[in-house]
Amino acid sequence: MVILVGCSHRLGGEKQELIESADSLYRAGEYSAAVTPAMQLLELAREDGDHYLCGQAEDLLADIIAATYGGHEVVEHRLNAADHYLQADSVRAHRYALLDVAIAHANNDSLRLGMFLLDSIRSIAGSDSALTANCLRASMRITARLDGLREFDSRKLKQYRRFFTPTAADYAYLAISKSTMKAKAERYRHAMPEIAAEIETEPADYGLYLDSARAIARTESEYKLIDWATAECYRNAGEPELWKSYTDSLCEQRLYGRQPTASETVVGAQRDFQSDRATEQHSRASSLQTILICVTLLFIVIVAAGYAYYRLRMKVKNAEIEAQMESLANLSNEIARGHASSSVLTTRIENLFHERWQTINFLCNEFFEKGDSEKTRAFIIKEVEKEIERLKTPLKLRQIEASVDECMDSIASRLRSQCATLLKEDDIRFIVLIYAGFSPRAVCMFTGIKLKSFYTKRTRLITRISSSEAIIDRDEFLQKLNATS
Repeated sequence: MVILVGCSHRLGGEKQELIESADSLYRAGEYSAAVTPAMQLLELAREDGDHYLCGQAEDLLADIIAATYGGHEVVEHRLNAADHYLQADSVRAHRYALLDVAIAHANNDSLRLGMFLLDSIRSIAGSDSALTANCLRASMRITARLDGLREFDSRKLKQYRRFFTPTAADYAYLAISKSTMKAKAERYRHAMPEIAAEIETEPADYGLYLDSARAIARTESEYKLIDWATAECYRNAGEPELWKSYTDSLCEQRLYGRQPTASETVVGAQRDFQSDRATEQHSRASSLQTILICVTLLFIVIVAAGYAYYRLRMKVKNAEIEAQMESLANLSNEIARGHASSSVLTTRIENLFHERWQTINFLCNEFFEKGDSEKTRAFIIKEVEKEIERLKTPLKLRQIEASVDECMDSIASRLRSQCATLLKEDDIRFIVLIYAGFSPRAVCMFTGIKLKSFYTKRTRLITRISSSEAIIDRDEFLQKLNATS
């Protein structure tokens, strides 16, 4: 796995534990055990939409698979990681992920595709010396498998050493490249004899590179890689006996020394994880379905109970409304009967009130009709004057006005308050006498005016009251004034 120097990312507690657990198990060679935390990390990262963390999880899964059975699945995970880093706007991590993609293609024997990708990455590396160095290292190893290039040992090695210190594996692959000199000379002999002659003059000193590799090797995997490289050098240099002695005891390894160990357990771990997740999701879906069914049934029961309660309440309400409507109808009938009775009673009261003055009205009428007889006239005048003088006093006039108010809904008081600025005191007294039921001739006897003047004055007062819009009870005042014949 290519180490992403400087690409730091802050993680939460659970995520940090998962990535550390997966990485430590992977480095310890517990590949099948490392699958579970790596896939759990990928799930959490997808749920949170954390593309950088998704890229790290994909890289871990690719490392685990590359250490066991490899194949195109590694390329798929590497490409997924590169895509996530790009979406996370981490350019440097994206470029290193592309480097891993190139190496994965090379491990799958797509050497020229891997070489093409490495050249493309180097062209965009810019000032990133570490990325350039890693590209050169991968190029050296792919070149060795492609039988090497003539100028690789000098120019590219020098360029590589400027960025990176060669490892034991680097010297091993350089030795393989050096051992192919004789084969390259044979390949160029007919087409380019000058180059073939130049190659044959160069010593095939692959042994120096192998010695350098053994001198700096520290791990068991490095020693196994050097043994395999030694066998390859013997075969390329045309020394079959030495090559056979190595191939009897060594297994040819792929680029980077990847071992196909525990591949079945890793695949099983992935399968088990996916199966557990599928079972868990199925169980969750079943639980949700059960809950949904229960909630639906409960909802239906509640709706049914609510509807039944609503219908019952509506029946009760309708019964109450019908009872209230019936009560209102009865009350309306009673009110109508009360209004009729009240109207009749009012009419009777007014008639009785008016009958008080029948004597005065009769005498006044007799006075005007029989006034030609001196004897009768004298008698009538004496009686009328006696009665009228008794009634014309201020006290009696106030009593008459109070009686009018009492029997006619305070019409005299309302007339005074509403027409105070419109009518004089004599006008109000004149109208009150009419309201009291006195005949025109009796009113003339009380006020001392002629009968002809009575009608003129009444017409004038009717006109004055009619012309005023400010009088609230104008219609009632006029109706009772017009009622006098």
